[in-house]
Amino acid sequence: MTKALNELAVLKKSHSSITVHENSHPFTECATWADDYKGTYSFQAGWHFIDQPYLDKGGDLSDYSFTPDAYHIVDALTNLTNWLKNSGTAYKSSYYYKEIMQSFPNEADARSVALRLIIHYVGDIHQPLHTVSEVDSTYKSGDRGGNSETLPTKDGVSNLHGVWDSVAYSYTGYPTLPLSSSDWTWYGTESATMAKSYPTSSSELHDGNFNLWAQEGLALAKTTVYPGKLIF
Repeated sequence: MTKALNELAVLKKSHSSITVHENSHPFTECATWADDYKGTYSFQAGWHFIDQPYLDKGGDLSDYSFTPDAYHIVDALTNLTNWLKNSGTAYKSSYYYKEIMQSFPNEADARSVALRLIIHYVGDIHQPLHTVSEVDSTYKSGDRGGNSETLPTKDGVSNLHGVWDSVAYSYTGYPTLPLSSSDWTWYGTESATMAKSYPTSSSELHDGNFNLWAQEGLALAKTTVYPGKLIF
């Protein structure tokens, strides 16, 4: 954690205007950075997901106009973690490394950005609708992880993707950052409650197996997300 915090501090010092949301709890507060600056640094907009096709009505992909992602969250996590671990040199030829370095030519700054992206993407890849795109006669190009499946607006949520982002409307809206001491306590309590309510063993984590994480998300989408989408 000390190494991570030192890595994050680099960008905080060199680019204070784009790290204003980070203060006493930077590892947590930086988790929204990839979304906050998705427009400014649009090169990473497509790295938040992998649209694995789910043909819910059957058929063949050739029957539709779906196009696989050229760049996606699994490759992004693989290359960015290899970069921060100094694992080989292959990551230097990746699109991900080159795009970040183009916007942040100082490599220390670029690594600090990469860590912020990793922290965000690890959250994204565990949301099933970041790992799937439903493809059928209604969504011939895919439903973009439920973003195209509109719903009556409730608490700011207006599509199927938002329902799952908000844990079925339980956590709508966005946090006020930097976190106040009371907010920090509240989030800590919520996290502890979740961990206690849904315990997991180390053997279930599949640490660093990003492709398996994405496959788990796809399986959950098929068994849980789409069969129940109409109840919302």
